[in-house]
Parts: sequence; structure tokens; C-alpha cells
Amino acid sequence: MFVFIFTTIVVGFACAGIVMLGFRLTGRKAPKYLIPLTAALGMFGYMIWDDYSWFGRISARLPDNVIVTETLTANTPYKPWTLISPPINRFTAIDAGKNVPNPQNPAQKQITTVYLQKGHPAMATTRLIDCDSKQAGFITPATNLDDNGFPQGDIKMDPLANNDPALTAACQN
Repeated sequence: MFVFIFTTIVVGFACAGIVMLGFRLTGRKAPKYLIPLTAALGMFGYMIWDDYSWFGRISARLPDNVIVTETLTANTPYKPWTLISPPINRFTAIDAGKNVPNPQNPAQKQITTVYLQKGHPAMATTRLIDCDSKQAGFITPATNLDDNGFPQGDIKMDPLANNDPALTAACQN
């Protein structure tokens, strides 16, 4: 967040500086309103660009084995441009490289789900997906695990829809 605020201010000063330099080189005096207006427009332009390009920039930096499964948008009144076309500001991805089948029950897979939201640190969870019963449960630090790293006994499993992205990613092979 600090980097975003700092960059926004730098963009404002840069835009104002370019206009001031242009007027200085032409030998004319800039109208009093033009420098702050240019700085404000530059800062708003940067904020809008950052909102709409965030998902593309972050998803392009993800490794090839990470599959984006869900994108979410949000519109906020203090950013009026989001009321017209809400940008993607958070998404869920599954790390297919960490898709581990249970040696004792191949229908059960352990997957790592990553949650990313603009302005927040990334969060990862480990889930157990049962491809046969189409259910999923979270593996927490309190879960008792066997030697293979799979839960011993029962964990709370919730049903998944047939088109659930986690089910599709875990059970596609």
C-alpha cells in the first residue's frame, strides 16, 4: 500500500513537472490552475491504470503450474470508475504442481489453493478433495495427518458443485 501511495504522488509530481517544463521552454507562464489540475489528472490516471491492470500484471507473474480458477470484481463509491466497469481486484488460483494423490485412496487429492487480493498479502490453504464423492475439506494445522500427509480419521467435508473449479483442477487426470 505504501508503494502505491508513493508511486501515485511521484506520478502527480512528474505530470506537473512536465507541464511546468513545457511552459518554461516556451517562455510562457502557466495558468495557476493548470499545474495542480495536471498533477491530479496524472494521479487519477495512474490509479485507474493500476486498478484495471493489477490482475493482468499479477497473473502473468504466476508460474505455469498455477491455474486461475476464479476472479472477483468489486465496485466502490469512492472509485467512481469502478461503478461503470468493475476491475478484477481478487482471484483464486490452484497450484497444480502441488496436486498430491493419496496413495491409499487415489480418489482423494490434496491441493493448494492461493487467494490473492489487491493490497493484501497472498493467502494459501491446503484442501482435501474427494473426486468420487465430490466433497472438499480444509486441512488445518490442527488436523492429524498420517505418514503420507493425509488426514487420519474424518475431517469436515462439504459438497462441491460439479462445475467447481477446485474439483475440476484436482480431478481432471
